[in-house]
Amino acid sequence: MLQLHNYWRSTSSYRARLLLTVKGLPYDYVPVNIKEHEQHGEAYRRISPNGFVPTLVDGDLVVGQTVNIAEYLDETYPDNPLFPRDPAGKVRVRGFVNSCIGDVQPRTQKRVREYIDERFSRDVLIEWYQFWSAEGLSILENLAVQDRPDGAFLHGGAPGAGDCFLVAQLYNWRRRDVDLSAAPTLLSIESACLDLPAFIAAAPENQPDVGQDDRY
Repeated sequence: MLQLHNYWRSTSSYRARLLLTVKGLPYDYVPVNIKEHEQHGEAYRRISPNGFVPTLVDGDLVVGQTVNIAEYLDETYPDNPLFPRDPAGKVRVRGFVNSCIGDVQPRTQKRVREYIDERFSRDVLIEWYQFWSAEGLSILENLAVQDRPDGAFLHGGAPGAGDCFLVAQLYNWRRRDVDLSAAPTLLSIESACLDLPAFIAAAPENQPDVGQDDRY
């Protein structure tokens, strides 16, 4: 069976869980407590040399990075596709996904937050995070609106990779009190997703390792 090494609150881990549940694939949940720095331990580094979560294990194959995981799952398990089959649709959804990890995440990810918090102050961190999150929100809203086909989800009538990345990112922003009101399209898509069993199953609060974690 597939194994997913992940942490309940991690945005990237949340994406990976959503990719698996939207595909309808069962998996073993292997917790990695990044609050206690387990990702830097020798045992986990043997699986993930860079110490990042999540990591997907499929037999002897180890797959890191959530875009890589999404593409691997679609190529290996073709049912319930995460990306559209037509080239134009695939380009659109890949563009959205790549903006999530390239335009939005790098400036506000865990390592950046920790550095700013330790090197400067919590006030500087909050100002930094809020500024770049507003920029990222605008980018994703514009992408969601552009060339959007009919349907409640990012690309049509069924959720896919773009919806998985979006819902995880909105969770990240909401728990840090980012104002999301400027993104009605994103919020509408999120609303369509959150009532689905696949999204309920993958939600951070429903994971076996959920616990207290007050880090910003």
